[in-house]
Amino acid sequence: MKIVSVFLIAIACLIFSCNSQQQESENSKVPVQEKVADCYHYINNKDTIILKTINVNGFITGTLIYNLYEKDKNRGTIQGAIKRGLLIADYTFLSEGTKSIRQVAFKKDGENFIEGYGDIEDKDGKTIFKNIDSLTFSSRVILKPYDCEK
Repeated sequence: MKIVSVFLIAIACLIFSCNSQQQESENSKVPVQEKVADCYHYINNKDTIILKTINVNGFITGTLIYNLYEKDKNRGTIQGAIKRGLLIADYTFLSEGTKSIRQVAFKKDGENFIEGYGDIEDKDGKTIFKNIDSLTFSSRVILKPYDCEK
């Protein structure tokens, strides 16, 4: 009788531990957001700005291209985040063979992004905004969404 009781208790413990391990592994799964690519552009006469973003759990990466008439073309990558409707990112690019890093800001306005401008300073070899809260967002340069596949 004792052997049967010990055997039943051992089986019950084994079943209980398997169930709690399965529940723990199901609960410990962190949902991973799929990569979402979004594309925006500004086209006006001979000026073009193209922004392609990938949002992975709030972290933004992508490419940014400035092709402004009679100015050097800049093409590079961005890395940053969207906070309170603002995309603040480091823009790493090559211009005239020189690698530069500057902070960029875009305000989300419906489906569009509006580029932000403000006072800047150089800090540790990177150009950054002096005060993010005092940026000006001009409706003159509005990046509108477009189909990335086109």
